Amino acid sequence: MYDINVQMMDLKTTKVKETVTCNEDGSYTIFLNTRFTQEQLNDAYIHALNHIIRADFEHTSSVNTIEAYAHGLQK
Repeated sequence: MYDINVQMMDLKTTKVKETVTCNEDGSYTIFLNTRFTQEQLNDAYIHALNHIIRADFEHTSSVNTIEAYAHGLQK
């Protein structure tokens, strides 16, 4: 089971739909960018959940590596 907080906020960009933070207490916070549609945010939320479930943040701290792995560009 995961302790996940979700925050909706204007991230001042249309390049990032969501971002995930691993908190000091082991919980996670998913920030969803309000500049996107509900459908896009649903997809972004699922994308973020998959990062948490796969424990991507425990394997590397590089965002580029995490995203390459998530999109099948790296094994």
